[in-house]
Amino acid sequence: MTDQDPTAAPAGVPPSLHATYRAADRYGFLERAAARIRYAWWNSPGPGPARGTVVVLTGRAEFIEKYSTEVVGELLARGYAVAAMDWRGQGLSDRPLADRGKGHIDNFTTYMADVRLFLDSVIGPIAPRPVLALCHSMGGHILMRDLAENGPGPLSAALFVSPMTGLYREAMLRSVLMLMPEVPIVEERYLFGTGPFVLLAREFNSNIVTHDERRYRFTDDWFTADPRLALGGPTLGWGRQAVRSMATALQPGYLERIELPLLLITADEDRLIDPKSHAVVAARLRHGEHFTIAHARHEIMMETDDIRALFWEAFDRLAKGVLS
Repeated sequence: MTDQDPTAAPAGVPPSLHATYRAADRYGFLERAAARIRYAWWNSPGPGPARGTVVVLTGRAEFIEKYSTEVVGELLARGYAVAAMDWRGQGLSDRPLADRGKGHIDNFTTYMADVRLFLDSVIGPIAPRPVLALCHSMGGHILMRDLAENGPGPLSAALFVSPMTGLYREAMLRSVLMLMPEVPIVEERYLFGTGPFVLLAREFNSNIVTHDERRYRFTDDWFTADPRLALGGPTLGWGRQAVRSMATALQPGYLERIELPLLLITADEDRLIDPKSHAVVAARLRHGEHFTIAHARHEIMMETDDIRALFWEAFDRLAKGVLS
């Protein structure tokens, strides 16, 4: 583990985001399987002890700064210490392909091993208890599998926001994958319909992740301030591994192993993740609660103020239950 590595901090901060951005108190890297996994840590701001710790696990193509722009500050204001990590292949963690713009993974078990290392070596030794995981999309899927296979570790509860439990057009993706040979030259191609990140192609009116244009632009602003953060679409190999991993999670008896209290939040207007898949998963969780936010798109934490208020009410309810 490496602390206070200057290369783990962002190269610059967008001027438009200075007011709400919270730089971490510590940045560092964990090393595993020939890659450095970047993490950040924020101390609780209060004069007294922290109320606990929130571990932020982002979605595909996301990065720590997207959440430290606003969400981290809101967690700190609630009295929590906060930790976050960049998944292998995105943010400032090492990337597996020479083309840094491609989002690729060899197997989702690699992600699972990375997050378990983060929980065991960063969160376990120093995080004020209780520890809550706040996960979005792919991050929720990975942690859900890790909890089922490896137990809670230092976590006391978890909140899954739009977790990746089934893709909106998964049947079509499966059909395509069946026709493609599983060889590196094919697996490392961009998934059909995706490609490199192009700022000029990022039109708000055609986006399907949020109704809030200011928060939609967080990604663009950060990619401009620090081009190392930029990431394009997923590879065909990433798509294949995602489908396989979701199938694994739905095996009989798998999700039933999870012992933690879990809250699963569904975005009613999600067009990336199939909202119907959430009810199926929630019904199998031993200590799970399911909540749907009407009119919300996939990125609930990057949505309009009224939608985000409903999210924070749900978060505070879960946190109160863990603390009581």
